[in-house]
Amino acid sequence: MPFAYRNLPESVPREAGVFRPGLLHLLIAAGVCLTIILVGTLVVNLQAREIEARRQVDLLTAGSSLRARLSRELNSVLYLTSGMSSYLAVRHSSLEREEVEAILAGLHRDARHVRNFAVAVGFRVSYIYPVKDNEKAVGLHYPDVPTQWPDVKRAAESGIPLLIGPVPLVQGGSGLIYRVPIYIEDQYWGLLSSVIDSESLLNTAIAESTSDGAAIAIRGKNGAGMAGEVFWGDPALFSAPGVQLVDVEVPGGKWVIALRQTGTPPQLALWLMHGLVWLLAITLGWSTLVVLAQRAQLGQLALFDPLTGLPNRLLVRDRIDRAMAGLRRDPHRTCLLLFIDLDGFKQVNDRLGHKAGDTALQHTAQRITGAVRESDTVGRWGGDEFIVFMEHVDRASVGEMVAKVRQVVELPTHYAQQQFSVGASIGLAFAPDDGSTLEELLRAADARMYENKALRREDSPRDAI
Repeated sequence: MPFAYRNLPESVPREAGVFRPGLLHLLIAAGVCLTIILVGTLVVNLQAREIEARRQVDLLTAGSSLRARLSRELNSVLYLTSGMSSYLAVRHSSLEREEVEAILAGLHRDARHVRNFAVAVGFRVSYIYPVKDNEKAVGLHYPDVPTQWPDVKRAAESGIPLLIGPVPLVQGGSGLIYRVPIYIEDQYWGLLSSVIDSESLLNTAIAESTSDGAAIAIRGKNGAGMAGEVFWGDPALFSAPGVQLVDVEVPGGKWVIALRQTGTPPQLALWLMHGLVWLLAITLGWSTLVVLAQRAQLGQLALFDPLTGLPNRLLVRDRIDRAMAGLRRDPHRTCLLLFIDLDGFKQVNDRLGHKAGDTALQHTAQRITGAVRESDTVGRWGGDEFIVFMEHVDRASVGEMVAKVRQVVELPTHYAQQQFSVGASIGLAFAPDDGSTLEELLRAADARMYENKALRREDSPRDAI
């Protein structure tokens, strides 16, 4: 059965039993019980952080809800103009005032938050509905209105619908203006404008939002995002601590919503938790024991390569350093380090994909482990490099052992109904002959591995697949 990460505990039985919860952890748990006030304070502080995190999540949720509601309210207005703009583009040469005004009146009846609709032929307002309370806008020539002309010109030149404002209106008050340029045969013909009551729209969206207990501000006048002016709420909110920013896409740009929770976390609940600390001494002691056990187990897993289950570089180094310390006390022993580099591994990755490469590494790990003694250390050094470290080595059997390792590594591997194999270039180093530290042994083994790789390439160049 191919090696897999889910089988890691079974694949490393010699290391799986290193951690045994015992007296030390029980003593630590008892110490926690004796110092319950300190531990309790820590727990309360953690709870306070959790409450703050939840508040931030609530803010993000409220912001997402408000964004959805703003988009909904805007879309309820903006979609109305799509049909009208098509009508104007088709009937531009034969417009009848009564018909245009009737259509605008129908749109106005169905619209929410719209003060009026206006159609400009060229840059002069020729049709408007309703006329009442908008008399000053009748016949308006946009180039004569400095507060609106730059944006009208931008929409006309770009051909892109824009949501402008809030801006002062000629007929009084202020509002958002959704401007849709109308082009006839790629030539600008006129402009359809929907004047939106921004107070009504924003009040409706915010009133229906789930942002209770949150201060709200919105910036991005004329769709300028963070570079735009704040047109709703307190501008200082954008620089306040704990603020959550949410972008809202609008035609031609975006708005930015700032939300911040008002009030303070529930202090009464935190003080009650302080009072319960003494009652929770036994529970916290047991919890500490469980946490220590979990952390020790995680630390154990951190010493192994998650793909192959072999000891990783950290654990290999620790074992070799310990062996080298023992070797200095008994220099008559012989230790051997094998440095194994897989030949053709890159071709496997390139041609069959990284999953095939992972399979090759897993099979190589299994095969090398099965080819050496149980007391030997087999580790993944990195990439497609493996290390085997052996103590109490019989020099006469080294050649046979190296050949055996190479033979098992080069066995075919089956993956996705295909068969491939990789080679093994092996360099070896003896301790204490080639050094008394891991670095010295690695230098010697690495140099010999490259010599072996070059020799194998000359003798029998191979294709990995």
